Amino acid sequence: MDPVLTEPNQKIEAAMHHFKVEIAGIRAGRANPALIENISVEAYGSKMRLSEVGNISAPQPTLLTVQVWDVSILDKVIKSIQESNLGLNPSNEGNLIRLPIPPLSAERREEFIKLLHQKKEETNVSIRQIRHDFRNVWKKAQEEGQFGEDEFFRREKILQELVDKKVAEVEQLGKLKEEELTQI
Repeated sequence: MDPVLTEPNQKIEAAMHHFKVEIAGIRAGRANPALIENISVEAYGSKMRLSEVGNISAPQPTLLTVQVWDVSILDKVIKSIQESNLGLNPSNEGNLIRLPIPPLSAERREEFIKLLHQKKEETNVSIRQIRHDFRNVWKKAQEEGQFGEDEFFRREKILQELVDKKVAEVEQLGKLKEEELTQI
């Protein structure tokens, strides 16, 4: 990869990683620990991810369990799961929380698909904004005489190729997730 693209690529990869984490949290009809691992829990005076306060596992295709390490925050964990708007109903069994995964209704599937499209668009906008920011920095550097017009256009072209590739990757990931959501 061209050294010019190192920094833009890192920022675009960070946006891609965020997108992947976001769509992992959009649930299909089966249990997946990624669905709840990023739920924010108020614990020990700060916000922590659910995966930082307990073990999350999927012992069955329709069940998630959370083994909370500190029983004193169990109620806060349950409250956070209920407020996450995932349609899950946690049951308390000592220091183990059971989360049966109900089958998705057609209406709920449509809501999740809309959410998926929103996340895809947010990621694409973010990637295009990164392109815009770097283009402006390079344009200013070119105007200050740090490099010529040809170098500016070369950089712009390879950045656009990277952006096109990543936008296509977002589209592909979105398509796979949508297929997963429409399967019954």
